[in-house]
Amino acid sequence: MADAIAVLKQQGAIVVDPADIPSFVEKDRKNNFATWDFCSGAEHAKGHDADCSVNFKYGMKRDFNLWLKSLGPSAPVKTLTELREWNRAHEKAGAIRFGQSRLDISDEMDLEKDRARNDADVEKDRQLSRAKGIDGVLKANNLDAFVSPADPAQGSPHAPAIRSSSFRSARCRMRRHPATRPASTPRPRRSASASPAPRAASRASSSSRTRSSRPPGSALPRRRPPEV
Repeated sequence: MADAIAVLKQQGAIVVDPADIPSFVEKDRKNNFATWDFCSGAEHAKGHDADCSVNFKYGMKRDFNLWLKSLGPSAPVKTLTELREWNRAHEKAGAIRFGQSRLDISDEMDLEKDRARNDADVEKDRQLSRAKGIDGVLKANNLDAFVSPADPAQGSPHAPAIRSSSFRSARCRMRRHPATRPASTPRPRRSASASPAPRAASRASSSSRTRSSRPPGSALPRRRPPEV
């Protein structure tokens, strides 16, 4: 991680470290994004879902039933309830080898009575992930991009950066080397988008490779698809 940050600095990035996400450092558990998950299993059935967003299970029933309705007479079942009943009737044949708890907690939602709860949870999701989340830290520190290592706890190099316990952010200002910029070309402005960071990483990573003889700006030849 330190090596990656060093390369970014060499390429002209301004690194702000640390740059805390407001909803992640919030001490109130009810407003901390790390402790606010989506209702996802039997443990989040009605009566046990105060600490999770119902949007997933509410939206599942709403949208699945709408999709079945769009199929018209050809629909194999008419509702999520019918699908669950069919699964249980064919359980011994392996219809629900891994259970159907997510379907169960979804089907228990009342699309009318639970609409207000769903709307409230959607708004909370937006606040914690945007206004007090990514957008919050970007605006507070005038940032363009995030830089974060993969979380070892996730067991994957593609773990979401937002879940990483050691979070770093970078405010990138791109500078092209004078030798590569025509005299008539104005110096590029810093953009509010996140695009400068990938460019910086791309330029940095290419510096250790053998330079291509391909002229700048030319496109790579398309590979012909294999014959079937």
